[in-house]
Amino acid sequence: MKKERYIVLLRNQEETSVKKVEKELQVNVTSSEFLSKDNRSFQVIDQDNAVLYKNLGVIVVENTDEDQLNKAVKNDSNPIIYFEKERDFFPADEMKIISELKKQSAEISDKINELEQYLNNKPIPPKNFLEMEWGMKAIGMGKALYTGKGIDVCILDTGLEITHPDFASREIEGKSFIEGEDWNKDPNGHGTHCAGVSTGNLRADTGKRYGIAKDCNLKIAKVLSNKGKGTTSSVIDAIDWAISKQFKILSLSLAAPVELNEKPSVLFETVGMRALENNCLIIAAAGNDSSRPSIPKPVSAPANSPSIMAVAAIDGQMRIAAFSNAGLNPSTGGNINVCAPGVDVFSSYPKNTKNKNNYYALSGTSMATPHVSGLAALYMEQFPDKNAKEIWEMIETHAKPIEGMKYRDIGSGLIQII
Repeated sequence: MKKERYIVLLRNQEETSVKKVEKELQVNVTSSEFLSKDNRSFQVIDQDNAVLYKNLGVIVVENTDEDQLNKAVKNDSNPIIYFEKERDFFPADEMKIISELKKQSAEISDKINELEQYLNNKPIPPKNFLEMEWGMKAIGMGKALYTGKGIDVCILDTGLEITHPDFASREIEGKSFIEGEDWNKDPNGHGTHCAGVSTGNLRADTGKRYGIAKDCNLKIAKVLSNKGKGTTSSVIDAIDWAISKQFKILSLSLAAPVELNEKPSVLFETVGMRALENNCLIIAAAGNDSSRPSIPKPVSAPANSPSIMAVAAIDGQMRIAAFSNAGLNPSTGGNINVCAPGVDVFSSYPKNTKNKNNYYALSGTSMATPHVSGLAALYMEQFPDKNAKEIWEMIETHAKPIEGMKYRDIGSGLIQII
């Protein structure tokens, strides 16, 4: 049986506060500064031991008393100010829609199988059909003068297939936050695809450009399993590690659905703010729960936090993607900041049973997000004196509005090279 985990936010990290939490929750707390490749958080956390992520003021505990946590939050003198149950996160790509539909409706199973068959066997267009990938054209890559050189971009996803020819010769730092799985292997493929969009260069099969920040320092944090599932604690663990490493850009192509009028998680809003205070920009997928033209679904977590940049997806006809979530909860948090290409996006991909090439087309706000992450790296190289908050403002300021599109769907508009 799965053990319940809670993510606990502290008022401060003073020794007396941590000791008080240890006493109240009857656990031993280990600071993340003592974690290493031989001592991972998932090896530490159990019913007797918790981990404090020192850059975030967040503790992960297992099987504690929820009533006790509620009492602590209501006590103004208690160091615990907020808690929530651990969430499950999934890749924010189009295939996720298929798996959800399968669970929800047996009546349309034939249609789902037809769509799945199409997506898994979608052919790569002939070489003479492709120029620069459409997404690169849309954001103005043809006039790019910068390559992200010297900027650390961290992809929080399913890992990276390090044997892929486009990455085999690069120096890449990574860490796995999933027990028993390596960061430098990616049977899932989602992480390799996102890494390609953000930090790739030219396709070996066509010679056409498909990636943005080709000279950045690529970092990998495996927070989603090979089956495409992660949790709050794995994501928080990775963000804390990335801040310790002073990475400047974190790209999160993952999402957990939220309800209409649901307020953003205090946890992720605090994490986002603390990242910005450490000159680190978190960029996240808006989620793919919508089925337009019916009323779209609200922006997913953690992108619905105001301190985390939320990215919507558009298609090659400059229309909002049918699956892309919208800013329906602006009064409580959860607006779209910008949009980027997210339909039929070709990028690097592992060779496997469903893909015989080194490239594959995927759709989702997952694909839109690394476009923005790569662009942020170019901006940071171009404007080295700007901090993360200022880079965010520049990305929105230079985004291009799309005629006839609503702010709730695309925010400030389509990201652009400057």
